[in-house]
Amino acid sequence: MCELLGMSANQPVNTGFSWRGFKQRGGCDGPHCDGFGVGFYRRDGYHDFHDVRAAIDSPLAELLGQDDIAALIMMGHLRHANEGGVEIQNTYPFTRKMEGRHWCYTMQGQLEGFETLRLSGRFTPLGSTDGEHVFCWLLDQLAQQDCDDVSATCGLLARCGDQLAQMGVFNMMLSDGRVLYTYCSKKMCWLTRRAPFGTVTSLDNGEHIDLANRCDSATVYTLLATNPLTNESGWQDMHPGEAMAFCDGEQCDVVTPQAMSA
Repeated sequence: MCELLGMSANQPVNTGFSWRGFKQRGGCDGPHCDGFGVGFYRRDGYHDFHDVRAAIDSPLAELLGQDDIAALIMMGHLRHANEGGVEIQNTYPFTRKMEGRHWCYTMQGQLEGFETLRLSGRFTPLGSTDGEHVFCWLLDQLAQQDCDDVSATCGLLARCGDQLAQMGVFNMMLSDGRVLYTYCSKKMCWLTRRAPFGTVTSLDNGEHIDLANRCDSATVYTLLATNPLTNESGWQDMHPGEAMAFCDGEQCDVVTPQAMSA
């Protein structure tokens, strides 16, 4: 299956270190060699980049790893194609505009019978993946409620995620540029960084970095990934069926169906 990477920050954070390690999983340390994509929400708007080549072999992926891309939210995806050919329209992240906001979406997993999810026609897939069909379906559900209500939105995504998880594996990240939502049906983890910052080591390429030289004392940001990216002890596993929301680098205080039944 695919690999996911996400970040939410309270001020622009350089993404190069995380991306340089993560891209090793795109054809070097893993089988995820069927293209990649990454989306950035920056103060100057939303930007995304896609390539059908394995990240480890891509000049674009190399460029994205340079230390000059700072973002408030980042969503990266390394593809291992299960549904749909190796084509640029099948690479994540998928994006659509709704209520004046750019919604960005990545998914890891494989779903059987996803074609039974009815689409309204407002949002339609451009490619042939299960993930894009599901993205359009999720937007149809979100269009029926107030997406300014983070708790209600997270609760809706939890209920939809539970339904989709019955079709197979469904791990996803979704953002409207303000909040980064995630749902886990099998395996996801997260880590929040805040001062005092220290030196950390990438588990993928062995690179060391002193975060204290790159972040001021007010910086707070959270990383999400399929598997831990660094040697830090703060990585936490998400629980199957858990939905979470992050805003300005912090976990939002939301009530989801799972939380109510715990």
